Amino acid sequence: MTWRDWLSLGKTGLKVLLLALPIFALTSVNTGCSEQSSSSPEPTPDPDPDPDPNPDPDPDPDPDPDPDPDPTPDPDPDPDPGPTPDCPAPSNGELPIVPCNVGFGMTTPAGSGRNLSPPSTTVYRVTNLNASGEGSLKACIDASGPRTCVFETSGTIDLTDLGMISINNDYITIAGQTAPAPGIMLRGASIRIEASDVLIQHIRVRTGDAVEGRTPGDRDGLYAIGKSDDPDRQPHNVVFDHVSVSWGIDETFTVKDTAENVTILDSIVSEGLWYNMHPKGGHSKGLMVSADNMLLRGNLIAHHDDRAPLETTPSAITVNNVTYNTRQVGMRLSPLSNNANHDGKVRTTTVAGNVRLKGPDSDPDRDSAWAVVNEDRDGSKIYIEDNLCDGWENPEWPCVRVDSEKGASFRVKEPPLWIEGLVVLPASQTLDFVLKNAGAWPKQRDEVDSRIIDDVINRTGHIINCVGSEDFEYDGRKIDCSINAGGWPDMAVNTHTLTLPEELNALDDSGYTNLEVWLHQKASAIE
Repeated sequence: MTWRDWLSLGKTGLKVLLLALPIFALTSVNTGCSEQSSSSPEPTPDPDPDPDPNPDPDPDPDPDPDPDPDPTPDPDPDPDPGPTPDCPAPSNGELPIVPCNVGFGMTTPAGSGRNLSPPSTTVYRVTNLNASGEGSLKACIDASGPRTCVFETSGTIDLTDLGMISINNDYITIAGQTAPAPGIMLRGASIRIEASDVLIQHIRVRTGDAVEGRTPGDRDGLYAIGKSDDPDRQPHNVVFDHVSVSWGIDETFTVKDTAENVTILDSIVSEGLWYNMHPKGGHSKGLMVSADNMLLRGNLIAHHDDRAPLETTPSAITVNNVTYNTRQVGMRLSPLSNNANHDGKVRTTTVAGNVRLKGPDSDPDRDSAWAVVNEDRDGSKIYIEDNLCDGWENPEWPCVRVDSEKGASFRVKEPPLWIEGLVVLPASQTLDFVLKNAGAWPKQRDEVDSRIIDDVINRTGHIINCVGSEDFEYDGRKIDCSINAGGWPDMAVNTHTLTLPEELNALDDSGYTNLEVWLHQKASAIE
């Protein structure tokens, strides 16, 4: 089957929707119900910053009701037709690792082996749910060289005893779409990426609050991180596509400043745990990104105190995302001066087509702006237009609150950062799109993601303390679990034997390997 034949079958509901709905592209700039239980302490902002280079910027100054932008931007970027049905390859000939998508790092070969001549990858079959050993996911992760992890079993891989699993070797594809229904969930561990050229698709990462797990103050769900003084530990070209991440105790999803060229597509980041084992008490943080060159597109960030997202990057594009039921604000543009690794850099930020919806835990005494601008770096350029927010009034800069002296002066009329071929839905269409497409296995979501989606639709749900309902003690403190996620989902264990394509390393007419085309078909069936 050729690439064009495969596309004619309909590569995910996303592509069909993009072709069916009216869409627009921003000007191209080419660049490489009820009160929360009274048994929990009264929520208060987190006043003390996290250790450098990630301070916890949570100021609450009076809003600036009258920013005075100059020039006045056009809130509705020019309409532009969507991509052609055959989804042509980029003009530079570099194939996107997720077909018909663009993004920072999107042209990585990941585990396909296309970085070699001739292309060559090793396929590792995950045949069991063991935390380690032969046939485990960890065996594929720990291998070296271009490799693709495929799954011959569904169910839960319990990594609690390990506490963390690290991806340290470059060129890997983790293809959760190859599992039998209902797919794969990783339980009880932080998934840490220190490698480059990584693609992770259709995996659920649920970290949780087991007492014996990773140190609570550093128990993120999924994070790309490295060391600024070690060039071998600075991940670049990392793509997350249709992942679901829940129940982090520190951050739920983090991409640190030591990474570069990272894209997060069509994912769900939900239910950071609030009053649990974190040393600060109430935490519940959603998505924090500080890497150079970030694209966030089509994601749902739901039920968090804050950071939905927090963006401290010199260069980021945030489009067509939905934030629901944050206690504080939606998106924070934290100043680059908070991060020493960004000294000497200037911010270029493009934000469009996003939606913030208040929920039962959204603080009625706080505003509901989509974005709060705290930037103070001279020369910055910030484009924030065509976003929707739930009741926030600022006619001078819709859905934006400016909390820095210079913030309003950074507003620009055209996107200062863009990616050729990036297509953006109007904000009025974002919610329906995200509800249909976000998260792992959107055609067959597990009970956790299904509940989150229903909460957004019905404006229900809460910021939770715990995974389950049983109270427990940690470090001399009692953890009140009356507000919880209902416990761990029961992921059925099913098996199948995968028949890989013949000559899996050979290139098909599209330029992808036969194995990649097969993986694309598997993804299409569940998206």
